[in-house]
Amino acid sequence: MSDMNLVQIINGRTVEFIHETHEYFIDGIKVPSVTQVVAAVLPNQYKDIDKAILKQAADKGIALHREIENYEKDNLKGYTQEFNNYLYLKRMHQFQPIENEVLIYIELDGIPLCAGRLDMIITSKEFDGIGIGDVKRTANIHFEHLKLQLNLYALGYEQSYSKKINFLKCIHLRYSQANYLNISLDLDYAIEKIKEFHN
Repeated sequence: MSDMNLVQIINGRTVEFIHETHEYFIDGIKVPSVTQVVAAVLPNQYKDIDKAILKQAADKGIALHREIENYEKDNLKGYTQEFNNYLYLKRMHQFQPIENEVLIYIELDGIPLCAGRLDMIITSKEFDGIGIGDVKRTANIHFEHLKLQLNLYALGYEQSYSKKINFLKCIHLRYSQANYLNISLDLDYAIEKIKEFHN
C-alpha cells in the first residue's frame, strides 16, 4: 500500500487521498471512505475487540498488502508465509492483477458521496472480463460487510472508469490459511445502501 498522498483527475473531478489522515476529498470537499460507509450502515463487527489488538491486526494487514503490491508493481518477492500463500492462490486459480491500489469515487444524482482505494483489478481464467480482488487478513470473514464493500468498489470503479466489473473475489490470507472466495456481485444492493447512508 502506497505511503504517498494521491491526486487523480477522474471524470473531470479531482479525487485526493491524504495518506497520513486516511481522508478523501473530491473537488476539495471531504467525503467519507467506502469503509466508513460500510461501518455506518452495517453493525460493527469489531465493537467488543480491544483497540490495541485491532491496531496490531491492522498493521499486519497493511504489511501484507504492501508485500503484495511491491511484488505486483516491482517484482519484489515477499518473505512471509501469507505472501507465499498468495503466490500459491495465484498459480492455483490463475488470476492476474492488472491494476493495484485503484482510486475510485461514487456519486449519486451528480453528488459525490464517498471515495476509496480498491486492492486490485484482476483477470482470471475462471471468468470473462475483469474483476476486483480484495486481500483480507482477518481472523473471520464478515461476508455481509465484505459483500457491501466490494460492491461499492465495483459501483465506484464502473462510475469512475466506465469499465464493467464481472466478478468479485476475496483473497483471504492468514498464517497457513489461503482461500480464494467468490463474493456475489450485486450493484443494486450497493446503490440501496449508499442511498440509505446518504439519507
